[in-house]
Amino acid sequence: MNNMKPEEYLKFRKLDEKAIQMLVTGECYYSSPLHFNDPLDCSYSLENFPSEILEDLPKIFSNERRSILDDLHYLLFKKRRQINCGVVSFCGKYSHPEATNPFLGPDLWGHYADNHKGICIGFSPNTNYSRLDVSSALNPVIVGNGRQFKSPGTDGSITLLSHIMSTHYEFENLLSSTKKNVVKVIYQQEFSVPEPNWDVVRANYKSFDKTNTVRNAAQLLDNILKDALDVKKIVSNKHMNWKSENEYRLFGVANKSQSIGSAISSITFGLETNDDVKKYIASILSRFYGVGPVGLFKMIFKNRTLVRIPLEMNDAMPSSSYSIWGYPPQ
Repeated sequence: MNNMKPEEYLKFRKLDEKAIQMLVTGECYYSSPLHFNDPLDCSYSLENFPSEILEDLPKIFSNERRSILDDLHYLLFKKRRQINCGVVSFCGKYSHPEATNPFLGPDLWGHYADNHKGICIGFSPNTNYSRLDVSSALNPVIVGNGRQFKSPGTDGSITLLSHIMSTHYEFENLLSSTKKNVVKVIYQQEFSVPEPNWDVVRANYKSFDKTNTVRNAAQLLDNILKDALDVKKIVSNKHMNWKSENEYRLFGVANKSQSIGSAISSITFGLETNDDVKKYIASILSRFYGVGPVGLFKMIFKNRTLVRIPLEMNDAMPSSSYSIWGYPPQ
C-alpha cells in the first residue's frame, strides 16, 4: 500500500473565502511555513554550519555592515531555519479496502474544518479543472463600485470577486501522478531535521559576490544555501505523531493562491455543517457543473460512530430565502 496513489486529494476547511475560492477557481493558497504551528515543520538544520565561513565573515562584514554578521549569528543561534517556499497540504484518500478512511477520524474535522462545521473538498488527480462562469455562479450584487456575493458563514468580498474575475488560470493538473512537485509526507519515529549539503554551501560562499549584493543576513544565507537544500526531503519530513493525517504536499510560491489544475470530485459536509451552507454549496456546484459530476456527501452519527453518506435531496433544496444562494423562484 505504500506505493499506492490517492484516488482523491482531500482538503478539510472551514467555510471562508479561501474555501469559496477553491470551489470556483480551483485555486489553493500556499501557506508560508513561518505560520505553521510546528516550528520544526519544513525546517532544516544549521547546527553544522561551516566554521571556516564564520571565521571568514568578519573580514568582509565589518564597520557599518557589522549588523549583517550580528543578525546572521542570531539566525544560527536557533540552529534551524524554515524554508521560504509555500506549502499546500492535502490528505490522501485511497480506494484500497484496507486503507484508513480519512473521513472517520475526528482530528482532521476538528483541526481544519471548523470543528465539523466546515467542508471537505476532494480534488481529482485524473481530471483537469476547466474554466467556469464565476460571476453567474456566485450571483454577485452591485455594492458601490464593485460586486459582492452573499454566503452563509462568511461575508462575500468585493476583493475576492475582483481577484477571481481577473486571474489567469493555469490548467495543468499539479496533482497528476506525472508531476514531481507533489510529495508524500514521510513520518519518522526517530525524527531528525534535514541539513543542507555543506560542500555546496562552501562552493557557493567562494563564488558569489559578497561585497555589494548582500544587504541583510537572510539574503546572505539564501545566497550560500542555493541548490544546497533538498526541498522535497524538507517538506516531506514529519514526526510519526502526525501520521493520521496521511499528508501530501504541493510546494510553490509562499503566501499566494494558485490554480492546482485539478477538478473537484466531491464535497463532504461535516457533522455540524448547517443547512444553509449545504444549500449554498450545492447551488454553486449545480451552476458550475450541473447535477452529477461532483459527489455530495455528509457525515452523520449512526450506530455510535461516524458515517459518510450521500447528501439527500432535501438537504440540498433551497429554502424560502432563495436570495442568499441564488436560486430563482420557479
